[in-house]
Amino acid sequence: MKINVFNSTLLAGFVIAAAACNQTAKPAQETTSKPDSAKTIVAKVADTSNTADVFNNYIGLKNQFLKSNRKGIKSTAAMLENKLAGIKGCTETATLAHQIATGDDIKAQRDAFLILSKDVIALIKGSKFKSIPIYVDFCPMADSGKGGYWLSVNKAIENPYFPEHMKTCGQVKEQIN
Repeated sequence: MKINVFNSTLLAGFVIAAAACNQTAKPAQETTSKPDSAKTIVAKVADTSNTADVFNNYIGLKNQFLKSNRKGIKSTAAMLENKLAGIKGCTETATLAHQIATGDDIKAQRDAFLILSKDVIALIKGSKFKSIPIYVDFCPMADSGKGGYWLSVNKAIENPYFPEHMKTCGQVKEQIN
């Protein structure tokens, strides 16, 4: 029985690590970018120089979803795809960003953003990412009532899944760093 519990725990750990865009260690670097003119985030990243750019582009994409800006969603998702493609193990997550960048249906783009958010959250948590506080937010109504997570740099809830009707639906579930 103990062996089965150990194997189940080991398997669960492997699945979580695989979903987090596995990456190789690189020296710490400081990066700054502006995917959305609202904020600039400066971060020191121990695992990969692209992680800060992924985070910044992710926040920019979330902000475009808040505005329901279809053109901005496409262009920011394309930048995010490019940065994800530069991280070993993030091919599937880059594919999700590509689907958002090339999609025309904002509902389908938001559905892809749900899955992409899970991957990016795992990547940020696993990357020893140091920056301003990062919040993991949750809306129980997203994904047809299954709930959906997203990252934010603001403690106030701004829901990218329902910005027109339920912009403040959700709660902060966790603060990273």
